Amino acid sequence: MTDHFSCKLGVIQRSKGQSAIAKSAYRRGAAVRLPDGSVADFTDRTDVVASFVATPTGAPDWAADCVQLWTKAVAAEKRADAQEARVIEISIPRALPSEHWGDLARRLARIFTIRGMAVQVDIHCPVASDGKPNPHVHLMCTMREFVDDEFSPKKARHWNKYFLGKAKKFRRKMAALLNAFCRTKGVHYHADHRSNVERGLLPAEVQIPRWNILAHKRTGVKTPALEQRDEERKIRANIARLEAESRELEQELAAARATLMSVPAEDLAVAAPPKVVRRLQIKTPPMSSAPEPFAGEIMVPATTEVDIPGPRYGP
Repeated sequence: MTDHFSCKLGVIQRSKGQSAIAKSAYRRGAAVRLPDGSVADFTDRTDVVASFVATPTGAPDWAADCVQLWTKAVAAEKRADAQEARVIEISIPRALPSEHWGDLARRLARIFTIRGMAVQVDIHCPVASDGKPNPHVHLMCTMREFVDDEFSPKKARHWNKYFLGKAKKFRRKMAALLNAFCRTKGVHYHADHRSNVERGLLPAEVQIPRWNILAHKRTGVKTPALEQRDEERKIRANIARLEAESRELEQELAAARATLMSVPAEDLAVAAPPKVVRRLQIKTPPMSSAPEPFAGEIMVPATTEVDIPGPRYGP
């Protein structure tokens, strides 16, 4: 049986109203002033464990500051439909102690920094739908290389070869990295990069837009999407409970079989019960006179006791 593994890829697009500056502040639970003068405040977040920037060799000092990094990265994009950043979300094994989360996040970030990207790393640990911790790491990667202590005038489109059409290959690499890291830390964990459909499991939970949750907090009324998500969570929880009970029964059955196999064969030998003969009493009505036999008929003396053998293995 494999453990939970999640790996999501995406980009921040202006055409969808997204902003790398606002996303950076949200990821690290901070407040920031946006280019239009408004303020985005996410200081009420309580699930942010750690936040830092991993930079490539030769990067300028200002690249280590999130505000300066993304302010300059956004300013370097001129198109109205520009892609401002690339985002990756990877689950952290629950069995991995929290003191190793930072080391794991740095190893994940290094995959991109050695190729010239600056990466904002954010470790979050909210409560999952099953009531248990849901540790994961967010990576926000720049889209341009550094040239003369500034962002290059041209996008590093050669980086696309690591992502476009390579989602399965990327997931496979991330799963292998997590498995290898956990082995070095003595943690029993196995991630399977295949999708739920390929593994014969239920499809993954659909992520609804955050405004549904904010609207519920503000009004106390659930949106249809939020109601559907909560109903699906109940069904998934019930399925998980039934699967857990099934695994327990399978373990008990395996233990019973192992106990039976350990008993010596001579102790299992059972002598066959003795053959039992039942006697059936048949009462015949009295006859005034015996009938005369027909011609050629042989008369057999009747008896009131008939021996009927019992069942082969006793009553």
